[in-house]
Amino acid sequence: MKKIILFVVFAVFITTNSFSRGKIPVCFPCEKIDLVKDLPDDELLKQGTSYLNLGYYYEEYGIIFIPAWLSSKKYVLMNTGGSTYYDLTKEQITELETKYDLDLTSNPLSFWKKIGGKLIYIVVIGFLIWGQFSKDPEDENEEQTTPKVDE
Repeated sequence: MKKIILFVVFAVFITTNSFSRGKIPVCFPCEKIDLVKDLPDDELLKQGTSYLNLGYYYEEYGIIFIPAWLSSKKYVLMNTGGSTYYDLTKEQITELETKYDLDLTSNPLSFWKKIGGKLIYIVVIGFLIWGQFSKDPEDENEEQTTPKVDE
């Protein structure tokens, strides 16, 4: 009876649309912009009807929402939704630093984005390698206790 119930549940899961669509989310690369500082409303920073804010643009490589590598990191001016951004030159960055009293010399991303994902990948790969090269104690005991037959 248990086998029949298990078979019916498994058949229902296979036939549902949500189960069959499952994909592993992969980013190779994904363009992302994080808000660094909400700048005061200034006419020089007005684009259309909205004002621009300071953001940090980067390309993220990762699997299952865990970042593995970041590239193309730079400060940008972005609109409120983050759909449009404008590159900044070094002169413009220094002007923003002095005008709004900012320190833009460091990377503003969180520990998770910079290093956290790499640590998780290293631990997972370490466990996989350890699992491949370590022997089970049961296998060692079976090899030692099997009697040898003399011919």
